[in-house]
Amino acid sequence: MTKAIGYIRVSTDDQAESGLSLTHQRAKVEAYCIATDLSLVEVIEDAGESAKSMKRPGLQRAMESIRKGEAGALVILKLDRLTRSVRDLK
Repeated sequence: MTKAIGYIRVSTDDQAESGLSLTHQRAKVEAYCIATDLSLVEVIEDAGESAKSMKRPGLQRAMESIRKGEAGALVILKLDRLTRSVRDLK
């Protein structure tokens, strides 16, 4: 079973109160991992962080865990929770 890190993020209070709330994102990430037989080892969140920069504390911690081999997958609800630019995906 592949180990996975969940990553959730909101940048504004409006998102926190809408369908993109951290609670909603966490539930969807957990459900996806169950449905696809991924072992969710941790869910890391960035609250109040914009996707304009990849230098968010939670995201950096998640990526470091993957680099260290602590997990083999990063699970996010939507691509815009990770980044606003496809250039960041290199």
